[in-house]
Amino acid sequence: MKISFYFFIFCSYFTSYSQEFFDTDRVENSKQIEELNNFIIQDPSAENYYYRGYNNYLNENYAEALSDYNQAISLTPNDFNVYFSRGNLNIKLKDYESAIADFSKCISLDKNSQKAYFNRAFAERKIYNRTGAIDDYSKSIALKPDNLSAYQNRGLLKKELNLHKEAIADFDKVIAIDPKSIDAFQNRAVSKAMLHSKDALADFDTAVKLAPEKAEGYFNRALYFINFKIKGDYCSDLKKAFNFGYLPAQELLIDYCKI
Repeated sequence: MKISFYFFIFCSYFTSYSQEFFDTDRVENSKQIEELNNFIIQDPSAENYYYRGYNNYLNENYAEALSDYNQAISLTPNDFNVYFSRGNLNIKLKDYESAIADFSKCISLDKNSQKAYFNRAFAERKIYNRTGAIDDYSKSIALKPDNLSAYQNRGLLKKELNLHKEAIADFDKVIAIDPKSIDAFQNRAVSKAMLHSKDALADFDTAVKLAPEKAEGYFNRALYFINFKIKGDYCSDLKKAFNFGYLPAQELLIDYCKI
């Protein structure tokens, strides 16, 4: 039995800020760690623990990195950079509550840090505190009005809350900043479709034109035709989505196109 409504693929990039990475490799990082081991024997300073933690983080030695960051914080309890780095590490460890606490400390130390608001929003979204995440993305945007990622992520959260008009406004901002943002056109199209706007098709078309090799664009446009009974060649779109590797398109090809 066919279901009456198929769900769109949502395009997103809930990316967090990361520490500034330098052009190094594991071997070089390991050498840095060895040197810092010796430095710490002579000078167990917060700075040395922080840099060893940073290099351990780069080498994915996360337990050691956490220990080093903790030690650095015990020596300098009001260092923004250490809390920010530990927050990023806690995101990597999926300890989102601890990450939120670290970024909150960053904000208490620097209320104008847009990246701390951005990263806290990322962690809040991971624990499904959507309203808190939206508020923090808004603060990040206030501090950096051209923050494309914050508009995109806030729009996605609003879409999850069925605030489609507000989501569209955010995707409009993304497109104004980056007129070739495939994700923004896809997401705006979905929100427009959910509002039964006839303008949705133009956005689906643009997403396909911008990324003719991506299955998601064809699949979403096909779903728009099917879900809202819009005249269009959804079978062709489903075939392309399937040919580009999106296997769920096969079920719809069988159900709707008798293939």
